[in-house]
Amino acid sequence: MSRRARLQQFLVLAAFFYAVYWLVDDSPLIAAGWVIVGLLNLYTLRREAEARGDDAIDV
Repeated sequence: MSRRARLQQFLVLAAFFYAVYWLVDDSPLIAAGWVIVGLLNLYTLRREAEARGDDAIDV
């Protein structure tokens, strides 16, 4: 697995944890924004894996 893929996996997890932080802080709109950021990073990671033809992530 490449460094870029690992970085994007970290960014996905960080975005979701940050979303939980904002949800607990009573800011659901900001939390929803961070969920969208996490999903976009996950989508990008998956598309790159499909383009390379390997299994960078197991779903």
